[in-house]
Amino acid sequence: MDLNPTLVDAFVRHLEHNLFQRWTDAMDAAEAAAWEPIRARLRASASLPTVAEQNEQRRFPPPRQLRATPGWPPIAVPGRPGQYLTPLEIAA
Repeated sequence: MDLNPTLVDAFVRHLEHNLFQRWTDAMDAAEAAAWEPIRARLRASASLPTVAEQNEQRRFPPPRQLRATPGWPPIAVPGRPGQYLTPLEIAA
């Protein structure tokens, strides 16, 4: 049985094209699966605060004004050894 060389070449090209298409589809699917954990992590990190927001959260609140309470012992002033806050005696 003699086969027409043109038909054989056409069949081989068609077969190569289909096999190559299947191979590229498999490679694309494998690549998508490999990148999925990274995409999931990026989606999850989108809701995390930015560096500027984290720095703002870490900032200390403004210092409070210390006031001594009448009837209690004097308060030592932080950073100033020997200084104490005492309640102001208001003359009525």
